[in-house]
Amino acid sequence: MDILIVENEDNTISDLKAILQVLGHKIVGLASNGKEAIKIACDLNPDLILINIKLKGEMSGVEAANVIISLYKIPIIFITVFTKNCLTKSLQLPEDAVIISKPIKKEHLEYCILRVF
Repeated sequence: MDILIVENEDNTISDLKAILQVLGHKIVGLASNGKEAIKIACDLNPDLILINIKLKGEMSGVEAANVIISLYKIPIIFITVFTKNCLTKSLQLPEDAVIISKPIKKEHLEYCILRVF
């Protein structure tokens, strides 16, 4: 599966790369902000996007994900330091949002990927 990672923390990127490689997935792109994520999603049309809810820059991960979902219908897994119970509706996450909390564990990521598909 071709996956785009949208994350601005080097440690999380390293963890995701290692886990995704073990799971047999291909990382087709890396982005650190929302605008870049939208452009790469358009250019590469990945099978899945892993995106941090909070990104640096003008656009949050949630805002970028909402654009990507509406334009390209690419499945998204949101990454956060919070648990799903701590997130508020003010974030405007899609109702069926799949969320994984940091630190990311292989088993949790594998489960989330299966849940999306």
